[in-house]
Amino acid sequence: MNPQLLFFIGKGGVGKSTTSALTSIYLASRPHKTLLVSMDPAHNQRDIFEQDFSEKPKRVSETLMVKEVNTDFWIEKYLKETTNQIKETYKYESAFNLQNYFNVLQFSPGLEEYALLLAFEDTLKKYGDQDFIVFDMAPTALTLRFFSLPFITLIWLEELLTLRSQIYKKKEIISKIKIAGREIEQDRVKAKLESLICNYEHLQQQFLSETTKVNLVMNNDKLSFSEAYRIRQKLADISIAIDRIVINKLQQDESTAEIEKEFKEQKIGKFALAPNGLSGYAVLTEYIEANKKAFQET
Repeated sequence: MNPQLLFFIGKGGVGKSTTSALTSIYLASRPHKTLLVSMDPAHNQRDIFEQDFSEKPKRVSETLMVKEVNTDFWIEKYLKETTNQIKETYKYESAFNLQNYFNVLQFSPGLEEYALLLAFEDTLKKYGDQDFIVFDMAPTALTLRFFSLPFITLIWLEELLTLRSQIYKKKEIISKIKIAGREIEQDRVKAKLESLICNYEHLQQQFLSETTKVNLVMNNDKLSFSEAYRIRQKLADISIAIDRIVINKLQQDESTAEIEKEFKEQKIGKFALAPNGLSGYAVLTEYIEANKKAFQET
């Protein structure tokens, strides 16, 4: 059985890291095997739990592990794999002198979201035995690019595949050989494009799966409300729905009527303001005990 994936997204500073940490502890206490993954380069989970984390998941309770995604590691891995693929596809790769451009390529636009996508795939592959995987996401811009990437890349790859097929038909640069009466197309570029399309289709389906839930975290103020509205619209453009609105840092008896009216199709979770802050596993657990209602629809 595949794990449930919970994404916590939203404007910087609204409390994605805190609400994802609290939700992870709550799920682990049920008990469910839970992995909390920090995808935010700021990596606030180490401050919240008052522990150091790394790419290797660290167990903080019997049923809860936490890991941090090292973006630089995944960027380097992506560039090296891409370079090797080009070398394998084009045996005359020496003309490219790819290694000479490696230090420049690592700063190319778009690499950060590709790195996060690689880390996401790796997490699903290695920790698919978990009941829940909770993702503490980066602020809005990077997160939206992360979710959009499979959809945009598929459009690009399909156009490239069409172009490659046209080249094959018109110039006959792809040779075919017969083995045991079967024709085998010898086009590594086309085969690679088809493989990439298959992979990105799988990622697209994962984002649209019923096992994937997106939690949009916001505060009860005009700026946060406006950004939450835009995030919902942007995700709707790629058919990703918001499952739950998490209103964080609420004062006692504070009205949330405007938010509930605008987001009436989403479940609403309300997290009370913790005047003294939330850090340390014991403090987080105490907060959950005092605010159980906020977690009931998780």
